[in-house]
Amino acid sequence: MFNDNQKQVAIKFAESLSQRKYDIAYSMCSKDLQSKSSVDEMKNNFEQIIPTNWGNIDPIEIVDNNQFPFIYIVLGGDIYSESIIISSFISENNEIKINEYELGRP
Repeated sequence: MFNDNQKQVAIKFAESLSQRKYDIAYSMCSKDLQSKSSVDEMKNNFEQIIPTNWGNIDPIEIVDNNQFPFIYIVLGGDIYSESIIISSFISENNEIKINEYELGRP
């Protein structure tokens, strides 16, 4: 359902969030998605599921299942894990952009 390029964007998005590089993660989102939220909202939402005292986020990996209608990325932690679900991408100016995502385990 999702190609390798989309999966690479998904991992880079998760890594950017995990490294608290919210401006980079935000730039990976579509203009439509950006019009509905801000970098600060992204930061606050991410830090609700993974607070700044979380420690090392490892592993960051895709659970590869072609039957999922989304990309499921695990964000590992010492006590429990969280996730990012990316369900839609679009192309803008020949770049793959995230058009819809959710933070947290389903």
